[in-house]
This record gives sequence, C-alpha cells and structure tokens, in this order.
Amino acid sequence: MLIGLSRYLFFQTLGPFAVATVVLTGIIWLTQALRMLDVMIAQGQTLVTFFQLTALALPSTLIIVLPISLFCALLYTLHKLITDSEIVVMFSAGVSLWSVALPILAIAVAVSMVVLSFSVYIAPAGLRELKSRLYDIRTDVASSMIREGTFANPTAGLTVYVRDRTPDGTTYGILVHDSRNPAEPITYMAETGSLVRGPRGPLLVMFNGNIQRVSRDGDEEMGAATLLYFDKYSFDLSPYMQDHPSLVYEGRERYFNELIDPAPDDQYGQMHRDKLRSDAHERLAEGIFPTALALIALAALLPAPFNRRGYAMRMATAAGAALGLRVAGFALANASKNDLNLMPLMYLVPIMACAISLAILGGFRFGSILQRAPGEEARS
Repeated sequence: MLIGLSRYLFFQTLGPFAVATVVLTGIIWLTQALRMLDVMIAQGQTLVTFFQLTALALPSTLIIVLPISLFCALLYTLHKLITDSEIVVMFSAGVSLWSVALPILAIAVAVSMVVLSFSVYIAPAGLRELKSRLYDIRTDVASSMIREGTFANPTAGLTVYVRDRTPDGTTYGILVHDSRNPAEPITYMAETGSLVRGPRGPLLVMFNGNIQRVSRDGDEEMGAATLLYFDKYSFDLSPYMQDHPSLVYEGRERYFNELIDPAPDDQYGQMHRDKLRSDAHERLAEGIFPTALALIALAALLPAPFNRRGYAMRMATAAGAALGLRVAGFALANASKNDLNLMPLMYLVPIMACAISLAILGGFRFGSILQRAPGEEARS
C-alpha cells in the first residue's frame, strides 16, 4: 500500500511542478530573449541562431526557477490533498506523516541534485558558449556588412548591398559604393561573390562584374566616368574591422575548477580570486534550496489541523518564509564577494531553514508542537 501511496503522491506533485516550471521558465526566458533581440537585429542573424542562443541561457535560468516552481507545486498539491480530505483519510488509515512526506522529499532531493549539476557545470558551460557565440557575432564582418536584401553602411561613405546570400556564404547581386573620397566615388557591381579570409583580414571576392569610377574636378557635379569589367576582384574589408577587446570569461561563465584554482596566467582570475571563490561556494549552496523550500511547504501545510475557513494564512506564511530565504541567499552571495567571512552563512541559512522545518514536522509527529493531526480531527 505504501508503494502505491508513494507513487500517487509522486504523480500528484509532478504535474503541477512541470506546469510551474514551464510557466516560470517561459516568463524569465522572454525577458532574456528581449535583451538579445537587439543584437540579432543589428547583426542580421537568423531566427534559428536566436533560439540557439536563448537556449544556452536556459540552464542558468532553471537554477532559479526549479526551486520556486517546486515550492509552488507543493503548496498547490498539499492544499488540494487537504481540502479534498485525502490527507485526513490517509492519517485515519494509519499512514504516518513521514510516509506522506518522504515521496515529496525524494522529489525535492532529486531537484536539488539537478540544480547542483546545473549550477556546477551545465549552466557555466552554456553561458560560456553563449558569450563566445555573441563575441563572434559582434566581431563578424560578414554579418554586419553583408546582409541579404539590406543596404548596410559599415562606415561613413561606404554602402554594401547583396540581393541574396546562401548558407554556404555565396552572395548574389553585389553592389559596393565607396564615396569616402568625394572627388572620386567608386561603385563595384558583381553577379556573385564570397567572403574569404586573407592574410590581413576578410576579403570580399567578386566575380563577373564591373567597376564604375567617376573623377570630378573642383566643384563640378559630373566628371569623367570610367567603366572596367572584371572576372574576379577582391575587395579588402580589413580597414573596416573594429578592434575588439579580447574575450574574458567572468565568474558565472567559468567552470568550477577555474573558480577554485585559476591558472597562473589568468589575469582576471588572479585579480578576482576572492570573488571567484565566493561564486564557487554560491554554486554549491544553490543545491540546498530546493530541499529547504520543499520542507517549508511541508511544515506549513502537512501538520495543519482541519480548518473550514481554509489555509490561506499558512500558505501566505510559507510563501513569506520562502521569499525571505531566497532573498537572504542572494544577499549573502553578493555580500560574500566583498567579505569572505560571510561565506559559511550561504550554507548555514538554508540548512537552518531545513532544521526548523524538520523540527516542526517532528513536533507534529510527537505531538509536542501542534495540537492535533488531521486524522485525529476526523476521528473526533
């Protein structure tokens, strides 16, 4: 019977947990996606690239979402079981409190392990790849200068247009107008072309086209025009390359071993050793919060005596305690970056929340804290 009860409680919790996770993840994902949207538009990236980049940020989002969605799911499930008198029937049939709590705690521990794995490895790997991809996009001349069906102006006096661009990089219908020298504007037109990397930088190699050059004397509006046809012409794009700072991975984009022991030649790591150590301990502490929030929900509703007026006050108290715990966790994580002596509190605060919740559940079991169990109310 206990195996069937555990399975029933597991699936009763799993459904709301999945729904809450999807909803909260979608909301946070939308806010992050909007911040990347301007980069995608400015650099002319495709919709597929946009979704790939936002997917790389999802693991770091789930670290925050999973404990909260588990807490919300448990409040909903326990409230439903109590109001439907299912908890009353279970206790009346002789089922102990821990027989009800253990399947839920098993889910909480599993979520804690998932959050810990995300925090230690998966999330930094995703953010690392995301930063690398964004760096490549921002420094990609082809993306910023060669946009399909768009007149691009990479610098004053230079206009680049291509009619079509294939996935392999081949471009069709090329027009390059260079008017940086007003006395001698030049227009390049070609049927096809491709972007290649030369010894000094990228080159736009054009095929089957012509060069139109106009030479103006003094203030004349029109000057002598020359037209030169070519089979192949290379237009050097390296003068339009902007100098970009080198790619540096910060704390949240580093692997766990890079936080604990930065390489000797890692300038950023050596300059921010204390901050990186704090980030490492914060990642480990994140694994405690799902279990702590689950225990708060259990302590708030599982020992609740029958009340015809509902359990809104208990749920509000649990929500306030959960919110306070998460805010305290974030505050301590930020404060410990400046004062390493606060690092033990990152572990102590959620562990104390677990201990207090277990004490309330244990008090219910021995009758030393709460007055009566739901089963006793039903028997009376």
